[in-house]
Amino acid sequence: HLLTHGAFKSFKCDQCDYATNIKGHLKMHFLKHSDKNLKCVQCDYVTSIKGNLKQHLLTHSISKDYKCDRCDYATSIKRNLKTHLVTHTASKDFKCDQCNYATIR
Repeated sequence: HLLTHGAFKSFKCDQCDYATNIKGHLKMHFLKHSDKNLKCVQCDYVTSIKGNLKQHLLTHSISKDYKCDRCDYATSIKRNLKTHLVTHTASKDFKCDQCNYATIR
């Protein structure tokens, strides 16, 4: 998160005003300008990365047996539910001194 506050962002998009300190983030950003948008046929999800669409499609087909009792979150992986539950109980002790961002880890 702290990298987002860097004053000098050396990787700039040549199609919009996006800039970042992380080269990989710029590569992912460039895909947003791609004409090759792949759309989910079951919802409004759109991506330009085939692997992301493939992973997303699993969210429609896998039985989500692990459900949060505090919100509508559901998952097919027990470990993911345990990780999610922390968002309801843990205090966000790690606070950014440059903005309102806070996190539990």
